[in-house]
Amino acid sequence: MTPNDSKAPGRSWQRAMREAAPYLGMGTSLAVTVLLGLWIGHWLDKKLGTEPILFLVGAGLGLVAAGIQFFKAVAVRRR
Repeated sequence: MTPNDSKAPGRSWQRAMREAAPYLGMGTSLAVTVLLGLWIGHWLDKKLGTEPILFLVGAGLGLVAAGIQFFKAVAVRRR
């Protein structure tokens, strides 16, 4: 590769996409984690008749799990 090749118009776009790729699916993954916690809490509330206690607990656990997942992903990418 010559120095002139690195300044080609498509190179910067490719580099940006390659660097951003690990983060592109993170939003969906975090949303699914929170929604799964909400759904499990709602399902348990209906089964046990404890509305809305377990729904709120599920929401909290989903948020905590998503936060842990986010910080692990960011810490691994920064190394």
